[in-house]
Amino acid sequence: MLKRSLWTIAALLASFIVLLTPEKAMAQGAINMPYSVFGLGELRHNQYMQNMGMGSLSQAYRSNVSINDVNPASYAALDSTSFVFETTLFAHFYEQRTSDITQQSDYVSLGNISLGFPVTRWWSFAAGLKPYSQVGYRIRDFEDHPEAGMVNYLYEGSGGLNQLFIGSAFEPLRGLSLGVNVNYLFGRLAYEASVKSDSAGVFQTNLTNANQVSGWTLGFGMQYHHRFSDHRHITLGITYAGSQEVGLSSTETLRRRLLGEPRFDTIAHIEMDDERLSLPGYYGFGVFARLNTSWAAGIDYQWQNWEDFRFLDKPDTFNDSYRVAAGVRYRPVPETFPTFFHRMQYSAGLRYGQSYFMPLGETLNEFGISFGTTIPIRGSLSALNIQFEYSRRGVADTHPMEENFYRLNIGINIYERWFIRRVFL
Repeated sequence: MLKRSLWTIAALLASFIVLLTPEKAMAQGAINMPYSVFGLGELRHNQYMQNMGMGSLSQAYRSNVSINDVNPASYAALDSTSFVFETTLFAHFYEQRTSDITQQSDYVSLGNISLGFPVTRWWSFAAGLKPYSQVGYRIRDFEDHPEAGMVNYLYEGSGGLNQLFIGSAFEPLRGLSLGVNVNYLFGRLAYEASVKSDSAGVFQTNLTNANQVSGWTLGFGMQYHHRFSDHRHITLGITYAGSQEVGLSSTETLRRRLLGEPRFDTIAHIEMDDERLSLPGYYGFGVFARLNTSWAAGIDYQWQNWEDFRFLDKPDTFNDSYRVAAGVRYRPVPETFPTFFHRMQYSAGLRYGQSYFMPLGETLNEFGISFGTTIPIRGSLSALNIQFEYSRRGVADTHPMEENFYRLNIGINIYERWFIRRVFL
């Protein structure tokens, strides 16, 4: 018990340090995802990372030992006198293929960090930090110019957005829970374009566009939970958020240098008027059921309105995105636990959806299959989660590029009983 308490205290101290320095903790690394040139980049915000092994089911999922931040109504499932802390580390491996080129890359980062506890029997609280989107690409092109010689173009993007959330769930009626997340979105998105030539009399030119995003948004959720018996129950879930605006501050810097010169000269630096970035609204619904002592299953649908989204007056066009997911969970012998492997939980899932990206006006679909296991920590309700997903987006024959993703999530859930006065006889 003492070791577990010390472990919990150390984890909480680490989480507070992270929350005090969010930009360093959630800094986006050097990913290589060419489609992140569009819009806000690769989206991460509407995923329940602890459930990746079940297709990332989130709408109707609720747990007393885990924090489902996608649907804030799920916080009502936290046990009274309990405290839950969790964090996730993810490793992504990518393969991009065209008809004649193949490249691989990898990326490792902190996925999320969150904590939750009940305030009263009908009111629960949760907070955390997670990625919202990521930008990372490096694209080269060239042309043979009759006067300037061979001209090389380089397009680069980096950065990402993070989301700090503070949420509450209320249970006004037995089985019915309502929740809200207050989110602070922040981060930096940077885009660069460079042009250089082999000709000695031509300047190398670099244009950098830097965008700082910050602002508050709201997300709502509802769940209805009905218990038929100790081992059979069903949950219906809904999430919703309308279109909302956050602050956007942009600068443009133009630099140039002659071939062979050591430094760039700044030609112009423009601080643009502050604007508002409109984020698209979304909704989702799903059902999750425990069927008996060993089996549970669920299905989700999520949709987001991207057709009217615009960013920096780019001529990009976007699709409304959607995702359908289904998953199952299996626990061999939940009562007796004869061996270590019988104490573990196993999960599997499928998902299919449409991305908001539209490269060259083509609809871009994605398919994924996932597996996972939960390894309980002996003598407690804490656990280690290991989950793997393979997904494919686009087809090389009909799209500019085909992408294969191999994603690995490793998460830790720490569950402790707090606010209990111990009695010694």
